[in-house]
Amino acid sequence: MQRVLNILALANALCCLMIMVASTTDTANAQDETRNPTAKIDIKSVSLEQSKGEFLRAYCFDCHDSASQEGQLDLENISFDLGSIESAERWQKVLDAINSGEMPPKESKQPQAQSKADFLEALSGKLVIARQTLSDSGGVITMRRLNRREYANTIRTLLGIDIELNELPSDADPGSFDTSGASLYISSDQIEKYLALGRQALSTLIASHTNRKQIDLHHECETDTNRSIKKRRDQLLKRHNLAEAWRKSDGRPPTDFGYIDASRVQFEEGQYKKSFPAYDAYLNFPPTSSGIAFTVSQSGAMVHYTSLPPTAPAGEYLVRIRAGRLPNVSPQRSYIEYGSVAPNAQTGELVVRGHHKITGTYETPEIIEFPLTFHHANERKLGLRERQPNSRNAARATFNAARKQGKDLPPPAIWVDWVEIVGPINRDQTKQHFDRLFPADKDHKESTNARAILKQFAERAFRSKQPSENYLDRLEQLFEEEKKSGLNFKRALVTPMAVILASPSFLYLQEPNESPNRRSLTDQELAVRLSYLLWSGPPDQRLQDLARKGGLTNPTILKEETERLLADPRSMEFVRSFTHQWLQMERLEFFQFNFLLYPQFDESMKMAAREEVFQAFNHLLRNDGSLGKLLRSDHIVINEILADYYGFPGVRGSEFRPVMVPPSSPRGGLLGMAAILAMGSDGEKASPVERGAWVLRKVLHNPPPPAPANVPQLSRLSDKILSAREAQAAHMEEPQCAQCHRKIDPIGFGLHNFDATGQWRDKEKVSLIANKKVRREKTHVIDPSGTLPNGDKFADFFELRDQIAKQEQNFARGFSEALIQYGLGRPYGFSDRTLADKILAEASTQRNRISAFIHALVQSKAFQQK
Repeated sequence: MQRVLNILALANALCCLMIMVASTTDTANAQDETRNPTAKIDIKSVSLEQSKGEFLRAYCFDCHDSASQEGQLDLENISFDLGSIESAERWQKVLDAINSGEMPPKESKQPQAQSKADFLEALSGKLVIARQTLSDSGGVITMRRLNRREYANTIRTLLGIDIELNELPSDADPGSFDTSGASLYISSDQIEKYLALGRQALSTLIASHTNRKQIDLHHECETDTNRSIKKRRDQLLKRHNLAEAWRKSDGRPPTDFGYIDASRVQFEEGQYKKSFPAYDAYLNFPPTSSGIAFTVSQSGAMVHYTSLPPTAPAGEYLVRIRAGRLPNVSPQRSYIEYGSVAPNAQTGELVVRGHHKITGTYETPEIIEFPLTFHHANERKLGLRERQPNSRNAARATFNAARKQGKDLPPPAIWVDWVEIVGPINRDQTKQHFDRLFPADKDHKESTNARAILKQFAERAFRSKQPSENYLDRLEQLFEEEKKSGLNFKRALVTPMAVILASPSFLYLQEPNESPNRRSLTDQELAVRLSYLLWSGPPDQRLQDLARKGGLTNPTILKEETERLLADPRSMEFVRSFTHQWLQMERLEFFQFNFLLYPQFDESMKMAAREEVFQAFNHLLRNDGSLGKLLRSDHIVINEILADYYGFPGVRGSEFRPVMVPPSSPRGGLLGMAAILAMGSDGEKASPVERGAWVLRKVLHNPPPPAPANVPQLSRLSDKILSAREAQAAHMEEPQCAQCHRKIDPIGFGLHNFDATGQWRDKEKVSLIANKKVRREKTHVIDPSGTLPNGDKFADFFELRDQIAKQEQNFARGFSEALIQYGLGRPYGFSDRTLADKILAEASTQRNRISAFIHALVQSKAFQQK
């Protein structure tokens, strides 16, 4: 107990030390900016001439005076002083709205060209001055801890171990990035969790190296499956025979036959009628004599589990499966899913980690293989099932539908003969990490060697920062205490090493600055910032060597290293994390899709649809593609499951690859991707409002204001079967709704040819549902025509896509602002406008190549300064 208290005392002491460091001037400045973004800068006030208020009074007060305040904007009482970030940002929005022609609205009184030009010239000039002055006080990068992704990647780099992160705190605030320093802090109660994770990772590495056991598991699938099903069938038959005997008895009580009462007899007989025929039919189905034939029962989907022995080391294994399709199987049912079992999962549910399309048959099976990592903390169990929705209700609906057709069970589609698991297959990597952690003892003096090992590990963990001698003394003291408790040399090092992994110098991306003024990053700090931007992990040896030599701040070398890091497979960390958060793709997990309406949009499809977005971005990044290709493209990046979904023949395999699309296809660009379209739904029906608002926020960089608090419920329409356009027209009759929806809804209607899961349609079916039953239905022809906020009209989705593609610079500005926020670890602010302008200008000279935006950010002073 005392030993544990000593460990926690050391860790907490180090945490307190970091809190003291975090209290330095640079962090305080950052906190001041976050807490009080309206704080005035200590400079001569930047003000717009009061005479410019006449322009606002003439053309803006109808909607934006103190009484109306449409969009929560009051221009009657607006301050003409631009000396605060809040005021400057408000005036910037006014400038953008008037400059784009969005305001005043087309139906309102319009200013003369010269009057408008004079106002815009005066306002834009003052905003330029405000940006220059405000940028001297704003934009401080807050010191932050590693987020969950970065922590996992850093542990993997140091130890070669994949760890579970469920115990760690969440990272991002809603709508923010998980690199934002404001939400990445450590409380004292979290230190113990970091200690436990560090111990777990270190112990796993030692155990994996020590346990040389090679697993070569072969499992005949029918062995356990048939035994289990036969047991359940026989139990049902036995109970049924007892029930029959009770019925034929002369009034004897049910307890004589093993039943509590007559109601229990009735219940079990119901179970017999539902399940016995299915079990019996399964066992008499010929393929089940030599394998498992996947189907569903009333209790859920059939999942086959293969477990590693408890003594198996953690690591990466190779899984082989001999499988084939059964006769008359549709393409939808040709896939097998694999994964792990979730805690508290219902029967048939699976945490899907991948899928394969089965092309072999029962007569001529194929062998498929794939790598799979088994974690130390996980139950080491592989689950296989036929591809389907992750819902017991879905399985029950399939089972009941088959029974209504007179079938004892749904016809199986996939047969699996056997499963093999071989490994670990990453032993060489494990040995390399182990040998680097515990180098050979040359002088055979444990205490001397222990200190050297701890010093070397701390330097690597602290990203080349040197640990103090006092710090090493305390770590060595812990080592000696562990040795006295009876642990061997390597096991005794686990605790002090875990303390290193719970230390602020490891958990925080430290760039100390005791001066209130900005300073340039050192080469080593720049190497860390660059690698965590593009890899979400620590710099490799080459980058560290360049930093030590002092060459990284050379713009040419920095560009070369940026290109190298982008070309490395580890840059997929940037692609996935940035793209997911930039496009707010977390909405894809907000709701369950109705499996009765959209049976194809299951876990595997959702996984593939999400990956399509990442792979499209990655393809452009690695092939010098333009950002505008995300708006309209002559190709898509898909795999076989998506090709089947979109209707493109000839694509085979689970690997993503570019596929050309004809001009008549609605695919090609974000607006034709299933994941983006599915996000604009509620799992039941498409939402023009969600889709329109998303396009305004993420594509046109023209976000709508927040919805007012008093949005009325249109109860008068509850018994009417209206199309989406008719329903929104009724909504527009409410004054507080009309302004925003004039801007949002037309875009959403332009996307309404896609259903809730991104499938194309020409008509929408609207149902009136009461008490979970469809009372009435009506089909409406979809009208996708509309007008964009800038006045451009479109007749259908294709014209909408073309009009939006013309606004690539708006899309590029939103992308630049998101990149700044992600890369600098703080919210984008008014003072960053100049940086965004420079990034846009540089990228525009290079056809808006995605890599050009990244290079421009990395080469900027903002990225290279603290």
